[in-house]
Formats: sequence, structure tokens, C-alpha cells
Amino acid sequence: MSSSLSRTSTEQLRKAKVVDEVHLRILRASEDVGLCRQMVEGHKRVLRAYGIKKISSFNTDWIGRDDVILIVALSADGEKILAGTRLQTGPEPNSFPLFRAVGTEDETIEPWLKSIIPEGTMELNGMWNSLELAGMGLGVEWMVQSAMASMSMLNLRNLLALTSPVTRRMRDKMGWKIHSEFGNNGYFKYPTDTLRASIEQFIFPDYLPNSEPEVKSFLEDLWAAPIGHEMSVEGPKGKLKVRFNISI
Repeated sequence: MSSSLSRTSTEQLRKAKVVDEVHLRILRASEDVGLCRQMVEGHKRVLRAYGIKKISSFNTDWIGRDDVILIVALSADGEKILAGTRLQTGPEPNSFPLFRAVGTEDETIEPWLKSIIPEGTMELNGMWNSLELAGMGLGVEWMVQSAMASMSMLNLRNLLALTSPVTRRMRDKMGWKIHSEFGNNGYFKYPTDTLRASIEQFIFPDYLPNSEPEVKSFLEDLWAAPIGHEMSVEGPKGKLKVRFNISI
């Protein structure tokens, strides 16, 4: 995940293709291995545009696993992936990309992870968004909120993320909390020396009251209609119809 838009990418945003409808799917990685590989390549393309060539979530050991959840935006014809992220878990701290990324920087991260893994814990990672969707007003918020909605369906208590400055702006709105006790007052130099990352957590349902009303409304709508829920968003390049299909 990039920390900011560059001057070049802002110009690309203006030129991005208009998209009028997307289908948002939430499914297990075991359902579609080909889709898993496409998500990895899409993520790499986005980060390479910002000069980031190596990141812990590029690891492909999660592909095809039944315990990994994909959250993906597809073009209406299903031919193109426009955005994606995944929920990943495991039996030990090293199973989590955030631990592989910054775990050696702070020795207290490992015992903390060990204590919460048995509660039902997954990490939101590998998140990327296309210029087409950004131009239509659909940023990464829908992916984070979709992951939050999935927690009740997956019997999760903890959702974790290694966040960039861009995603940190959503913290208060969605009710997440930063772990300021880790790293340097909550910050790590990652994925490059010029970027900063933080470990954040959402505890369900404890932190739900901290979410803003529009976030709670989104979650309630998805819970009521996991298959077939529709919403519309409007951005710089027009209106976009969004259809959801959750099959976990």
C-alpha cells in the first residue's frame, strides 16, 4: 500500500478509464487459485509504480488456502481485477505478514500475537486499489469495512493490519486503534526507510461502538444481504454501481 499519490499518479488518475459497475466478491482462496495469482500480480504492479519492489505480503504461500479470505473487486464482466486484499491467519506469529515485516524490530510483538491468535485473529494485508476505481470514488475503505463485516461470519475477535499513512486516516472513522507501544512510538520504517508503518487492531464487537454511523450502516447492510447487496458511489469521473457477493 502506498503512502501517498505522486504527481505522476495524480495525472494518471485524471486519465483513468471510466468504470460504471463493479462486482465485489468475498470468498475463500481455495475457491479460485487463478484469482489469487491475479491479485498478487495486480498488487505488485501498483507498488512498483511507487518504487516499492519488496514487501512481506508478496509471499505466495497463502494461495489456494482454505483459511485465507479474498476480498476482490472485479469488472462487471468478471474479466479484470480492479482492487483486492486478503485476510490471513495461522497457528503462530510467523504466519502473519506483519510479523515477517516488522517482528524483529520489537520483541514484544511475538508474545502479543501468541496471546490473541487463539481468540480468532486474522490480518488484513496485500491491499491495493486501481486508478479506475479511485477515479470513480471507490477507495480502499470498502475493503476495510468488508473485512470488518466478515468478522462475525468467520467468528473472529481480532482484525490486524500493518498500515500506511493513507489507511491510518480511516482509523477514527472505523473505530480501529493503533498499538503505540510497538516500534518507535507506534511507527516502523517499512516498507522503505522513507515510509512509516503502524500496527493497528479492530476488536469485534468491542470496538464497534467507536465506528461512525455510516460505517455501522454499511456493516448492517452487508450482514442483512451478504449476496446481492448493492450500493452506489460517486467520484470525480461519475457514478459507480457496486454489487456484493459474500460466499464464506
